[in-house]
Amino acid sequence: MKEIMSLGNEYFTNGYLGSLIYAIIIWIIGAIIKKYAYRFFNHKIEKYGKAQATTYTFAKNTVKGVVNVIVIFLCLMEVKAFHRLGAAMLGASGILAVVLGLAAQESMSNFIGGFLLSFYKPFKVGDLISISEKNLVGTVEDIGLRHTIIKTFSNSMIVVPNSVMNSAIIENKNNDNSRFCNFITFGISYQSDIDKAIKIIQDIASKHEDCLDVRSKKDKDNNVPQVKVLVTGLKDYYVELRASVYSKDANIGFTLSCEIRKEIKEAFDKEGIVLPYPTRLVYTKSND
Repeated sequence: MKEIMSLGNEYFTNGYLGSLIYAIIIWIIGAIIKKYAYRFFNHKIEKYGKAQATTYTFAKNTVKGVVNVIVIFLCLMEVKAFHRLGAAMLGASGILAVVLGLAAQESMSNFIGGFLLSFYKPFKVGDLISISEKNLVGTVEDIGLRHTIIKTFSNSMIVVPNSVMNSAIIENKNNDNSRFCNFITFGISYQSDIDKAIKIIQDIASKHEDCLDVRSKKDKDNNVPQVKVLVTGLKDYYVELRASVYSKDANIGFTLSCEIRKEIKEAFDKEGIVLPYPTRLVYTKSND
């Protein structure tokens, strides 16, 4: 048995079998640590909900990365060649630090970016965000050590480096006030009755089950409409009307806006309110 355990001593610290058993034990310990860490952070996420999901998700990913690095390092140290390599690297530690610093600059930038996003929380997991400079709109699915995952409306997953997320101008469409204003625009012809069109829009929008009434008591006493509709432009071939309809959040607001547009289009057709579109007259010259 002793001879079997000593096989491979010239290559491995504890021989083939001993180093294999050591690696398996280290891997099992790492798996156990990650399992209980995941269970702990998932419990915290369920307990505190969306408010703390970003912080605990980042912490969970950090633990996973750190444990994986330590397990790999401890297993590699069983190989004697790595001992010699480690001694040589230690002798050239100054040069190595510079080289590793340059090589890991982007990775460290992403890690620090992820830490800052987790600490300052400009957005949270589950928030709907918009990055105008990248023409990207979607829901935050995860914030990892290196990148943030965003799920778009087309159900595709976009992976964005944390350094980009930390430096980008981001519009968070979810807010703590639980009031999101949806701007819904319509273009009616110049011949159509503007007051009638505004009344139709207000009646339909205010009756929607997801439309919030954000008026103050004073506004209600003064009969201020629940849905404000303004003439926002006199375009080349239509009058532009914009309705401000509030919903609980942007996700609900998207569905609300789509349903309201459909109902208003049908109501406009019945009431003779025309939604114009550009036309072109072509004159031809006869040869006769």
